[in-house]
Amino acid sequence: MKKHLSFLILPVVMTVIIFLVFIVERLFMTSFVDAGILPRTVSGLKGILFGPLVHGDWSHLISNLSAFPVLLAMLTLVYRRNYVIIFATLYVMTGFLVWIFARPAYHIGVSGVIYALASFLFFGGIMSKRIGAIAISLIIIFLYGGMVWGILPSQPHVSWESHALGAVAGFVCGLIFVKDHPKREPKDEDYDYKIPGFYDRTSTGEV
Repeated sequence: MKKHLSFLILPVVMTVIIFLVFIVERLFMTSFVDAGILPRTVSGLKGILFGPLVHGDWSHLISNLSAFPVLLAMLTLVYRRNYVIIFATLYVMTGFLVWIFARPAYHIGVSGVIYALASFLFFGGIMSKRIGAIAISLIIIFLYGGMVWGILPSQPHVSWESHALGAVAGFVCGLIFVKDHPKREPKDEDYDYKIPGFYDRTSTGEV
């Protein structure tokens, strides 16, 4: 049972960390906003690691935590062999792009990483050409299709740049990790007819 549920470890740990950071802020009546990403400044580089952990208020926290652990669980479930590397790449690349291209203000919250995860899962499913992975892409559209409006400038206090650049990071990582996407569904020629009933599942990279 523990082995089957291991894909939940990273989503749970990351969610707990984000929640605890927010609670510490409230308990000690302080703010970690300056731990966010401040584009094109040396001091703002630390925000690449710490910015996604910081949230401005309860609505900001709840809206992000309603999507983040779900998308991260999808990643760890589908990409069981290397989800840590993929997640770390998405996380850092999103932050780095924000640091380079975003407007000069503190950017906080995990929403950029959320967009990166959604984008990666969507494009990864399409690139895989595997029915199961494509189904994940369709689920992403169904559940989070409305996120596309978040990449457009709307409210001045919302980091739409994080959303847009996170989506870009997800697409780029889809190309980088294209060999790691779940492979296509098996065809008839994949079966070994010399050994009745034998089929090498590892040859297709199924997870």
